[in-house]
Amino acid sequence: MKTFYSLVLVVFACSLFTCCKSDKPKTRIDMVEEFRSGLTNDDSITVIRMCDNAMDMLMNKQYDEVLASLHEYSDSTKEVKPLSPQTAEKYLRKFKMFPVMRYERKYFSFQLEGCNDVKYDVIFASAKDAGIDKPAVIGYMFNPVKVDGEWHLCVKTENDFYDVTKQ
Repeated sequence: MKTFYSLVLVVFACSLFTCCKSDKPKTRIDMVEEFRSGLTNDDSITVIRMCDNAMDMLMNKQYDEVLASLHEYSDSTKEVKPLSPQTAEKYLRKFKMFPVMRYERKYFSFQLEGCNDVKYDVIFASAKDAGIDKPAVIGYMFNPVKVDGEWHLCVKTENDFYDVTKQ
């Protein structure tokens, strides 16, 4: 009988330990792994096509079309919305100041639903025009966001989720 009670006590202790352990808040690493585990090759293809298409439009100076395709994302509400007039104006100035003559995709990275990177190096002036040895280059970065199973092309904002304390 003592063996039976001892066994029950051990099982109870183990279940209590497991229960308490699962209440532990997720770290950023846990959240990234969980998000990435749900992605497929189609997600990568969709994101790359979406971003490359935006870069092609910029190269053709189709600024209005690009701005219409860009969004802002709010982590707190998980909401995707069109660019505010102020943000659209900021990006229009950037696109005109640093026009895309050529671009090269440097990398893409999936992190979280609302925080991903697709980075490009953009040549905006030839070496001769810039008066330097090499063409003038600037980086452009998009934040593709997946909400309710659909990808949206977003811009990076100050509100993008990144918490170094949870790494």
